[in-house]
Amino acid sequence: MIEDGNAITNRLIKDARIVEGMSVLDLGCGRGGVSLLLAKSVGPSGHVVGIDRNDKVIKIARNRVKDENISNVNFLAVDLSNTLSGIGVYDAIVGRRILMYLPNPVGVLRKLSELLKEDGVVAFQEIDSTVSVSRAEPIPLHEKVNGWIWKTIEKEGANINMGFTLPSLLKESGFSVGNIKAEANIQGQKSHSPLVEVVRAMLHRIVEHGVADKAEIDIDSLEKRLKDERPESSIFISDLSFSVWGRKI
Repeated sequence: MIEDGNAITNRLIKDARIVEGMSVLDLGCGRGGVSLLLAKSVGPSGHVVGIDRNDKVIKIARNRVKDENISNVNFLAVDLSNTLSGIGVYDAIVGRRILMYLPNPVGVLRKLSELLKEDGVVAFQEIDSTVSVSRAEPIPLHEKVNGWIWKTIEKEGANINMGFTLPSLLKESGFSVGNIKAEANIQGQKSHSPLVEVVRAMLHRIVEHGVADKAEIDIDSLEKRLKDERPESSIFISDLSFSVWGRKI
């Protein structure tokens, strides 16, 4: 079964028991994708606040909930490296692919603890490159494209092994660990390649960091080239997504 990109996140929300009526803080909310998933889980009696340091994406997120007439979500421009006082107290704090980009995640997590109610929930999803690309037959273009993505992320200063690090990071920051799950990000079985979507979104970053140039990437033909390389029956595992949740001690 081919899943959309939010399937793993939805399972984390369910496993962490984020339910109707809860107040939730979404870290590094970007355009609001995870915030909207959380809004469905907490329902009209709950509330979600999404924070991100990027004013432009916050505006996009605000317009998104306005267009979709969603009333239990709002967004704030907040930099996690600054003071977090004054943005409320929550039943749960959630983040997807955010801790890997923080230079001092333990310090941020300790500050976030002050925004959690007693026994409040923390739930994080992080991708990890530790497990190498897995496939049954050689598919060099897939491996090269996947390499572009990870090399760029690493050049940006991210921790590309955050998944395996995440449980100990939570413990060091003063949280219990309730559950750990690692799921393979799978492409194949006649699906289009999600790699193309990621490369398209990261294109200027890949080029800016000198990982590959536009001619080599050739974004307009990339999806076809990947599809032609991979047999319809094959499966390609690009990396792992770790989902970890715990509670404030």
